[in-house]
Amino acid sequence: MDPKTRGAVMRLSDLQDKKVRSLDGDTLGRVHEVHCEGGAVIALMAGAGSFIERLTARTKGRRIPWECVRTIDSNQITVTPERPRKKR
Repeated sequence: MDPKTRGAVMRLSDLQDKKVRSLDGDTLGRVHEVHCEGGAVIALMAGAGSFIERLTARTKGRRIPWECVRTIDSNQITVTPERPRKKR
C-alpha cells in the first residue's frame, strides 16, 4: 500500500508494531507511537519492539517524519533516511 495514494484509508492501529526498515534493508525497530496533527499523521516513533528490548537497547527510539515513509506493506514500513526535498 502506498501511503501517498489519495483516498487510502488506514487505521492508526494498523501502523502500531509494524517493523520499520530503511531502503537499504536496515531494521530501525517497530512503530510504538503515531503522532497526528489535525487528523493527519505527521510522524512515527520507532524503536525496540518489546518492553525488555526497550530496557536493554543501546539506542533510543527515533522520530520518522511522515514524508520519509515510502511504502506500507502488510508486515513492514519502508522509509527513506532523509526527508525528500521540496520543489521550488
